Amino acid sequence: MRDVFVSIRGRVLISVEALNMTESVGNYVKHRRVPIMLKEDDGSYSVYFVPAISGESIAHALQTILAEECNESNAKRDNALPVCKLCSKGIFLKSSNKQILSEAIPAASKSKGDVEELVIKNCVVEDIGGFLYAEEANVKRTSNFYTGYMIPTQEALKSSMIEPQLHSRYALGTKFVSGNTKGQMLYYVELASTIYTFSLDIDTRYIGKITFNVGRAGVPVVSDSERLERVSALLDSVGRLLVENSFGAKRTRFLPTIDWESMVISVSDKPWTVPTPFTKSYIERAKKKREKINSNTELYIFEDGSFEAYVSETIGKIKYKIAS
Repeated sequence: MRDVFVSIRGRVLISVEALNMTESVGNYVKHRRVPIMLKEDDGSYSVYFVPAISGESIAHALQTILAEECNESNAKRDNALPVCKLCSKGIFLKSSNKQILSEAIPAASKSKGDVEELVIKNCVVEDIGGFLYAEEANVKRTSNFYTGYMIPTQEALKSSMIEPQLHSRYALGTKFVSGNTKGQMLYYVELASTIYTFSLDIDTRYIGKITFNVGRAGVPVVSDSERLERVSALLDSVGRLLVENSFGAKRTRFLPTIDWESMVISVSDKPWTVPTPFTKSYIERAKKKREKINSNTELYIFEDGSFEAYVSETIGKIKYKIAS
């Protein structure tokens, strides 16, 4: 198996979304906001509070899909890919203490070995997504993928909107409403529309390997063929995340319209990140960066055509490069 660094940056138009809500104040549900600093034409700086979708939201969605991919591995892959009892249900408590570890991985109650090695062997999600075992002997495994907040692009910053929408639930005409009991409940949900940035990086070097123990860092815990299967499952999960837009909350009644405008996916032998899509020139800047810094870097660019075909073909090419 060949280790690579994959970097994904893109721009996506999302309208009428409630994908990342925060607190509820009475009957008012607020959308997540973040402060963004922008350099104005006169050289001064201004701060704008704009809608955003957190990196935690993206990471949760990706790990949920990854758990599903691993659960389906018997039918799709050469080897079954293990996922702990909690992660397989989308509950990412991540082996944070002895009780959770024993519940998620029953073999842990009998094991006296290395906690990180035990978790890597028994859970692909925690191997790839990391965990923090917060007992007396703490064990920390850093995630092998990185993602950040989705924020409005530079040119969309000033025109991004958050607007509350009025909704109501009725109980009028039923036996549950009598006397002074109110038969109608009003509530407000903030919705946003903007062109968001998207960022996701994957480093395959330590998937299936020890990282916490300095003396054993880099030692494989699973076979090379299983490491390849785990990376393949992760890439398939990323493909599903992008094509199906499987991120965010409040999708059952506030399913937004989503259209990917552009994307750059790079694959390199060493860490090499695509420039931020905050500005429109990110594709050209990625090309110029590769001219100056090239870690055997290949760029796959989407600006027009079928986004689904672009993602499928690119994921296939990356998997072929890793397997070669």
